[in-house]
Amino acid sequence: MESDFSSHRFTGLAETLSPMLEQIIGLLEAEAAVLWLWDEVNVAYLPALCRGRASWAAPWTPPVRDQGLEFCQKPLLFDDVPADAPIPGGEQKIRSFASVPIGRGFFALYSRRRGHFAPRDLRFLQVVGQLMGVMAGHLLSIGWSSERGELNEERDFTRTLIDTMGEGMVVLDAEGRWEFGNHKVYEMLGYLPGELLGQSGGLCFRPPLRLTAADLVRIERRHRAAIFETRMVRKGGSTFPVLVSVSPRRDHHGKFLGTIVLVTDITERKQWDQQMMRSEKLAALGTLAAGVAHNLNNVLAAIVARTDLLTRQVRDPELKRWLATIQQSALDGASTVRRLQDFARTGVPESMVAVDVRRVIEEVLQFTQARWKDEAELKGIKIEIVTDPAEIPLIAGNPAELREVFTNVIFNALDAMPNGGCLTIRTRLTQSQEEEGGRRVEVVFTDTGIGMREEVRQKIFDPFFTTKGVKGTGLGLSTSYGIVVRHGGTIGVESEVGRGSIFTIVLPVPVELPRSVESTSASGRRRTGRILVIDDEPHLREVVTNLLKLEGHVAVGVASGTEGVEAFRAEPFDVVITDLGMPDFTGLEVARTVRSIWPEVKVVLCTGWNVTVSEADLEECSIDRLLEKPFRLDEVLRLVHDLLGEGSRAGDRWRR
Repeated sequence: MESDFSSHRFTGLAETLSPMLEQIIGLLEAEAAVLWLWDEVNVAYLPALCRGRASWAAPWTPPVRDQGLEFCQKPLLFDDVPADAPIPGGEQKIRSFASVPIGRGFFALYSRRRGHFAPRDLRFLQVVGQLMGVMAGHLLSIGWSSERGELNEERDFTRTLIDTMGEGMVVLDAEGRWEFGNHKVYEMLGYLPGELLGQSGGLCFRPPLRLTAADLVRIERRHRAAIFETRMVRKGGSTFPVLVSVSPRRDHHGKFLGTIVLVTDITERKQWDQQMMRSEKLAALGTLAAGVAHNLNNVLAAIVARTDLLTRQVRDPELKRWLATIQQSALDGASTVRRLQDFARTGVPESMVAVDVRRVIEEVLQFTQARWKDEAELKGIKIEIVTDPAEIPLIAGNPAELREVFTNVIFNALDAMPNGGCLTIRTRLTQSQEEEGGRRVEVVFTDTGIGMREEVRQKIFDPFFTTKGVKGTGLGLSTSYGIVVRHGGTIGVESEVGRGSIFTIVLPVPVELPRSVESTSASGRRRTGRILVIDDEPHLREVVTNLLKLEGHVAVGVASGTEGVEAFRAEPFDVVITDLGMPDFTGLEVARTVRSIWPEVKVVLCTGWNVTVSEADLEECSIDRLLEKPFRLDEVLRLVHDLLGEGSRAGDRWRR
């Protein structure tokens, strides 16, 4: 019996599908791609089309027939191929393998690197495989002939398929002029179909691809596609990133006819790459911020507390001013550390309440009025603020943090309009396409400023990146990015030089809003009690203990968690103030232990790296208050006063 396949049909597959295989190899950085078709006569898969390093491909018979059929029935992905795996690879040292079924065969990609292909790559191959299966099936059903007159039906069908592709395709003649473009490429560029026929193929790229005679000669000599990234220019002048594959086009005699250019819009991939890079920076910065903040805040806390204590004891006004300067410098240092922590923090923000975003925007505009109105008028320029607040539901958030985000974006817009301009702020409600029932509130800030270059736009949310020279810290927008992410939202920017910028902040609408927590403030006469202070920093421990004694409390200070637990077992205390990070016994372990001894004791957790304390830990250990270093001594006194007004007193423990 004669085989179902003949060489001229495979030739037809090569001429039609080769550009697509070259594009896939370049896009997924694979080493080889093979289109395998099942031949019932030989009871084997035949390598109908091979590209990349696939010269080893030869007819493959599965060890077990049923195993071979698996390749025609479902997608397969191996991220670490064992040596005895039943896959077509010959003696090659294949480590990663991905395949998708296409009619009577399957399409496979190969790599010598472990874990090279990901599930998203397999999903992409499934989409492409559907198109390849239709084209391969049609070619094999009608046959292939070298006579041009007999190819009209095939050409019409192929052109229809090409027009429905998800990638852009351009066919250039031997002189580099636009001969054909599918619907997708015209849609990408914003032109009407056929509008670019006869134009130079390089004009739609930035920088323009000249496609000189020498360039065309180099393309003609190539036997595989040249793949590179560049940017294409839309009809309106805007640009977007693309992955381009340039392949020579020949007739069946090998004569050079021109060039096939395949274009893939990689805007989403670039955005995803930037998101991943930014996440990695966040993780690295989070590790750095946590360690540095703990040590630095301990030092700053001692400075703030000492100066606070000295201020209470000196009477000389000039000395008080000096002490105030020292204390303010320490607090400024703590503020910088806290902003680093805010940028790196990934948990849910504290104090989540129901927030009216439009109300927050109104408050921010009032707060920033001195910049966009008063200061602008003094400079003789005019900045117009236009608001378009659509009806939107309440969201769950931290009002103070959201005010900081909106303030930073507005200040950035004002800095971009040194000669005046217009800032438009819009709110709208959108529906998420990815999540069923997921509503989103969008806040869009559009300015008419100077805009920014692409390389600046990509770095604008990076910590310490600034274009404002010594006036900028580089933490405003990076902190805003961290806040928005913690709220479960996204923040992005579109900008071009001379065209202004558009900042879009998207925040999720919760199914159920959090309940508002009413603040309680203690009032009345001064309360005194027995306070246990546990901290391995001797200077800070001594200052806090002395202050509490001056205020009439009985205060005992110990240097470790173990000593603290022993002291608590020996005598009663109303309040325990414990540091979080101690070498022998952490503050959380101290809290858990003293609660087990007397459940009604009040516990204050004092920390210089509060970003590592989760709400679950605080609730599990029944922490009453969280006190961030560095703190003012007034904060400690108010906190102790409030806690002494709640619940039982230490004497009750012994009476019980």
